[in-house]
Amino acid sequence: MFSSFLIAFRALFAHKTRTFLASLGILIGIASVIVMVAIGKGSQKEVMDVIAGMGENLITVNAGEMKRRGGRLRLTGNVTTLRVRDAHRILDEIAEVETVAPFEEKRMTAKFGNNSAETTVAGSTRDFSIIRDYRLQSGEHFSERDSKTANRVAIIGMTAVKNLFGEEDPLGQVLKMHFIPFKVIGVFEPKGVDTNGLDQDDIVLIPLSTYMRRIVNQKHITRIFVRASSRNNIAKASEKIRELLRENHKLTDDRNDDFTLVSQLDLEDLKKETTEMFTKLIVGVAAISLLVGGIGILAVMLISVKERTREIGIRRAVGATRRDIIRQFLYESLIIGFLGGGLGIVLGVGLTLGLTHWGHWTLILDPNSIWTASWACAGLGILFGVFPAIKASKLDPMEALTTE
Repeated sequence: MFSSFLIAFRALFAHKTRTFLASLGILIGIASVIVMVAIGKGSQKEVMDVIAGMGENLITVNAGEMKRRGGRLRLTGNVTTLRVRDAHRILDEIAEVETVAPFEEKRMTAKFGNNSAETTVAGSTRDFSIIRDYRLQSGEHFSERDSKTANRVAIIGMTAVKNLFGEEDPLGQVLKMHFIPFKVIGVFEPKGVDTNGLDQDDIVLIPLSTYMRRIVNQKHITRIFVRASSRNNIAKASEKIRELLRENHKLTDDRNDDFTLVSQLDLEDLKKETTEMFTKLIVGVAAISLLVGGIGILAVMLISVKERTREIGIRRAVGATRRDIIRQFLYESLIIGFLGGGLGIVLGVGLTLGLTHWGHWTLILDPNSIWTASWACAGLGILFGVFPAIKASKLDPMEALTTE
């Protein structure tokens, strides 16, 4: 067995360039799989971080039906049954709920001096910033008195600051929305985009009472943000919220909900499914190069059998069995597979670590992809080496010796 391995190694070493080129396809394929899996894992982590940044143990109650379109949840229809009193009942009657914040928003034009920009004007309570993890960079939050008296005060995000104030300090300045002046009392820290790719910093937050009376003049709201007391209580709290709202909205058993509950767990499952599908797709594409590399091994081994027909005949004539010939050529294909695989693993791990360290990419090295790559090398070596090995073993010794 060792003599067959030694013969195989010497035969490949005698044709170093051809051996390397035969292993090149495996090298590229293995490296691609490792890097692509790392990109997929990194993307998944980024998405989960964005979801976590939207609020801890978050449950969102949306008025109407949410439908999934293009991997995103979108609100359909115009339902007016969700009210502020629903938020109060959720907080008062459900033990698994820690905090609630009724919420309403609208895209409109805000003005400061000669500058104007379209932004999201939102109305909510002080607890909105706690639930959605909006932190103040400067200034202060509006008070309970501001909410009760519908004061015209505002806290703005960094995108709105850049669009309206440029380099000027917005604190204490007065901007106009809907021809109504609002005093800027605070600025939020940057949050970036949410899971739907929407800019969370393009916002002007005012007290909900001010928004409802002075901006839209309505009593219904479109959203309630809820923070559960713990991650383990999210599902239980969601079920209790659903029962309470159905009772509050007087929905009989034969009627569908006029609201949609979306929890942090639902968002994680949705985004995880999307990123996993993406990862499988790009890994599948990378795996094609592995197949091409395997075909390269097959072609090189068939050429090797053709070129070494006389050598095979001599080995058979001096006592080598068919099993010895099969072993020799299987060892050759395995060596090519492991050579390409080993270099591919080094290249893939090196690229992953390099892009993570020096680039702006988020890549996470997956040990399972390295183990899978190792087994793939052995599998490809055997799979594409069996046919040439069997063909070599079937050569007639007398015919092989007479071949030029």
